[in-house]
Amino acid sequence: MMNLLLVDDQKSVLQGLLHGIDFEALGYSMVFTALNAADAIKVCEDNAINVLVTDIEMPGLSGIELIEYLQQHFPNVIRIVMTSHAKFFYAQSSLRLGCFDYIVQPAPYEAIAQTLKRAVEAWNLNFNNRRMMEYGTLFKCNPNEFLAKAINNLYVGTADEIEESMELLNKAGYSFTMDSLVHLFWVDIHAYTNKEPGYPSQRYLMKTINDSIPVLFNTDSLSHFIVMTPFRMFSIFIIDNNSETQPLNEERIDEFFHTLQKKLETESITLYFSDPVEYKNVLQEIHYANTCIGNNVSSRSGIFNTSTANASDPPANADTSANQKYWDSLLRTGSFPMLKKEIQLYLNRNILDKPNSLQLLKKTHQQIINLFLIYFYKNNVEVSSIFSKDFTFQDCMDSFSTIDAVMKTVDFLTNAMKESQKTEDTEKDYVSRAKSYVIDHYNSELSIKEIADFVHLNPEYLTRLFKKEIGTTLKDYIIECRISKAKDLLANSSLSISMIASDVGYHNFSYFAYLFKKLEQVTPREYRNKFAGRALRD
Repeated sequence: MMNLLLVDDQKSVLQGLLHGIDFEALGYSMVFTALNAADAIKVCEDNAINVLVTDIEMPGLSGIELIEYLQQHFPNVIRIVMTSHAKFFYAQSSLRLGCFDYIVQPAPYEAIAQTLKRAVEAWNLNFNNRRMMEYGTLFKCNPNEFLAKAINNLYVGTADEIEESMELLNKAGYSFTMDSLVHLFWVDIHAYTNKEPGYPSQRYLMKTINDSIPVLFNTDSLSHFIVMTPFRMFSIFIIDNNSETQPLNEERIDEFFHTLQKKLETESITLYFSDPVEYKNVLQEIHYANTCIGNNVSSRSGIFNTSTANASDPPANADTSANQKYWDSLLRTGSFPMLKKEIQLYLNRNILDKPNSLQLLKKTHQQIINLFLIYFYKNNVEVSSIFSKDFTFQDCMDSFSTIDAVMKTVDFLTNAMKESQKTEDTEKDYVSRAKSYVIDHYNSELSIKEIADFVHLNPEYLTRLFKKEIGTTLKDYIIECRISKAKDLLANSSLSISMIASDVGYHNFSYFAYLFKKLEQVTPREYRNKFAGRALRD
């Protein structure tokens, strides 16, 4: 659906058009109006206008001047002018300015509607042409991104989308069929995959990989392309339409691997490769590769044949119940270094190098996360408060792909536990200092701001913190301190009740009496008489 702007200095003309034409049936979802060119420009700046219909003679800027402005600043807007028979030469001027059409007034609504309908058809045609040109420019400037998009369905799509991907690749100049053989390679450059500090750029890595491919095969006889997988690895597709092509041997693959290590000056590279597969079966081969890649939970460097991952995996068994009590005791006693060491030992002994490592690691990761979440809950730690944009709760829940990722999460959670304990101790110290200040100054004109200034906290934060630690508000605590001192003076001194009220900070006797009875259920005099009678009996 499209947006239309009608411009005319006569409200009656605009109202007539709004009521006389079914714009929605023509393909317009929104119809804007303006009484002058300045307002029309503002509407174009604030909204995505597709078609504009404007009168010529208006106060201020004319319709022709409006068209000139739009031609410069909003060239994609389809422009239509309305003019009278006497001003027909204006229509000729508008056409020279690239207007789509003109409407000679008075014109029946049916004729105007037909012009607006043709404008919709022209917009759609121009839009499609512009999109095709943009796609062509995009592919020329970003061939790797286009190819990655073309084969993305092979990683996350369905079997029905294989042919669509092949058609896109054919249009991009890679000629092959569903029966063509494809050699698949995946290059995991650890620094890039893990976003380590100073990791090399994608463009540089792709160029380096591409320059090294002649080690594998003759680039003049076979087509190939390199794309980025959803897992930040580089996938190499080698298309083989030549039945006489010699199969890749282990020596060439090994040479390719060491060439990359040498050029990139790092040994932290893992190369995965598959046996040649017909393109129609490529989804299954990618599935095997994903399983093999996923099971390398220690991110070991080396060369792996992913086709061997099609063997059926044994059922996952990652029951940590025997370790849970010990881990929990280490967590409760704050033995964080020992806890991390024990978890690392468990992962190395029970998950590393197992055929179904990734499944085992996922289950163990879940049990470790639950261990910490339960501990946070029991210790009244707000879970949402420990995460940030640098490490979100979702990052924590998704950190099961490698042993290193799991251990980084354990580090994060144990550090969060330490910080929460420090925060708790600090908060208790703030509250303790606030209580001492109240006890020392209960008989003065005490305010929460004064106490907050003393402990160097925001008054609102101190109020919330005091309530959390003590269970009562700071204001109520001040009252309790004053009434407690008043009770002592009433029972053990001969001071008048009014003097006692003033001595504990209440210069309004009625208010003091009200608070005293509210807390003690008796008046100050009744309280004194009760203790005086007890003294006589003694």
